[in-house]
Amino acid sequence: MCVTFFTLAQPGFKLILAFNRDEFLDRPTLPADWHNFAPLSAANGSTTPLTPTSPSSENGTLLYNTDKPLLQAALEKHMDQGGARVLSGLDRGKAEGGTWLGISKDLKVGLLTNIVRYPAEDGIKPLSPPPSRGKLLREFLLPSSSSQAPSSGDVQSYISSHLPTAGNYEGFNLLLFSLSPSLPSPAVGYLTNRPKPASLNLDHLSRTTGEDRGCTGLSNGPLATVDKWPKVESGEGRMAQTLKEWQEKEEGVDALVERMYGVLSPTIPVHSDDDLLHTTTVQPVKLSPQMTIIPSSASSSSRGRWKGTRTATVILVHDNGKVVYVERDIWELGENGDPQKGNGERRFEFGGDVE
Repeated sequence: MCVTFFTLAQPGFKLILAFNRDEFLDRPTLPADWHNFAPLSAANGSTTPLTPTSPSSENGTLLYNTDKPLLQAALEKHMDQGGARVLSGLDRGKAEGGTWLGISKDLKVGLLTNIVRYPAEDGIKPLSPPPSRGKLLREFLLPSSSSQAPSSGDVQSYISSHLPTAGNYEGFNLLLFSLSPSLPSPAVGYLTNRPKPASLNLDHLSRTTGEDRGCTGLSNGPLATVDKWPKVESGEGRMAQTLKEWQEKEEGVDALVERMYGVLSPTIPVHSDDDLLHTTTVQPVKLSPQMTIIPSSASSSSRGRWKGTRTATVILVHDNGKVVYVERDIWELGENGDPQKGNGERRFEFGGDVE
């Protein structure tokens, strides 16, 4: 149940964005760093995802191949790529090695969330097996030399090129930004396939004025839905208010980063699916193989996997192209397999490639 809040209308900034990634705590993931989406290579040189193993004989819990030497080798390769163009975390649960949120050196920003609770219309059915949704974001941030799609810097053309095949994927939201100073204003586009493939041109958001400061939220429902999820609506208001306070107090960038983490932090215990519509940070909850919530009163050996907010990321892109990117660990699995609060942080500052 990922959630993001962003604005393109805050004076002095091209973009302010805050993002919570909610995912299974045992899903193999590499932390944010510079890379070029190199494939994960095993010791024998073969390319392989870190995939689920068979259920354990003890309690049937779905386990992941999290061989530490393999993960360490992947991390070293991930960090040692000359001329790396993309800054993001990497999902290593699939061979494609995609991402959920990233920024390129030429100031393209993209994010991806899954869609739940919204079935596809009749006639819209994913391929079997469905293609990786992460490829949509990957090809935008770092187009391959063989790609026949329009230039990824042209947001609307890129989205239009994928609209005819959007129904081939499982449910998704794709939000893309091109923040190049060569553009008269930021280019922003949105693509979804629930309840049917559709796209939106959101360029107007950079010209928004008023009390809401253009603050926009998106979670795991389509952006165009009339009734916003409670956490999306409350988060938009919270972001607008904290930006107003930050500006009035003339605080610095570090204070702004902390304020954005405050926007992402509200949390309530999760006892039912409906609670997920209200909590911005998702406390760890155990899900059964049928993806239903296992009550906290159940035995600790109950069959299931832990899911919650793994990381929270804040991205600031100044008008002059300077970028501040901060990723923090929120929840992780301890050595005993139980959730524990994370304390890691990765911070990057760089100047975007501008002409």
